[in-house]
Amino acid sequence: MSTVLCLSSQVARGFVGGSATRIALQRMQHECWLLPTVILSNHPAHARFAGEQVPIGRLRAMLEAMDANGWLEEVDAVVAGYMPSPEHVGFAGQLFEFVGKRNPEVLRVCDPILGDDPGGLYIDDDSANAVREELVPSADILTPNRFELEWLTGSAAKRTKTATAAARDLAPRTVLVTSVTGTDVGSLVNLLVDEKTVTATTVPRRKDAPHGSGDLMSALFLGEVLNGRSTQDALGAATGRVQAALELSGGSDELRLVTAPDWFETEPWPVETPQSK
Repeated sequence: MSTVLCLSSQVARGFVGGSATRIALQRMQHECWLLPTVILSNHPAHARFAGEQVPIGRLRAMLEAMDANGWLEEVDAVVAGYMPSPEHVGFAGQLFEFVGKRNPEVLRVCDPILGDDPGGLYIDDDSANAVREELVPSADILTPNRFELEWLTGSAAKRTKTATAAARDLAPRTVLVTSVTGTDVGSLVNLLVDEKTVTATTVPRRKDAPHGSGDLMSALFLGEVLNGRSTQDALGAATGRVQAALELSGGSDELRLVTAPDWFETEPWPVETPQSK
């Protein structure tokens, strides 16, 4: 069992952002401590939502209390997810550095929750630019979707060949890209690019899938890496569970990670060497 400190969003209903990260890691028997950058009633894509950003001073006080209790030495990984302002990005960078002083072996993960097609950026340009300039270079693992990879690199990443080249331009040594266009219109590719290898899982393109699958994928991948699995095996295991969760959540407006718990007990998805197209 490992301990993960997650700085991201928290919702009262549903499983997106830090709320998805927390339940996934807990299901894998990892501790997950959530520092919420924003507290919301639900995902903003619904007709109505309410909530507010958590002030930086309050987050810093929470972190200092955890440190004073002697708990930060227990942290094995730090996840930076949804950042609603440049100030929150700055705090995330300080968190990477601060926890790294308590545990030099800590794993730094950046899940750059910036936006997606067709709507574009979820956050303002200043916040997105801060993620690119301050968090991406210091992360060990980066988990963008295809849109976010293109935005971060300024390069096209529609297919596996261009997505691989774009991922190689990023500072982290391990990049997991979700939702790359597959070889046909009915498929998507999750692409894993590290220092030496490129591997992938091909999944069906689903219509009206609930929000949160990318957050779930990132958390499950991290959980498997913390369990000592290779990144390639972690990709297969995470993909299999996400696909099972989407299948069991069909027709729901949110992922059913509690009411349909069988998603976790599933076989790993086949991992392949992607075609260069």
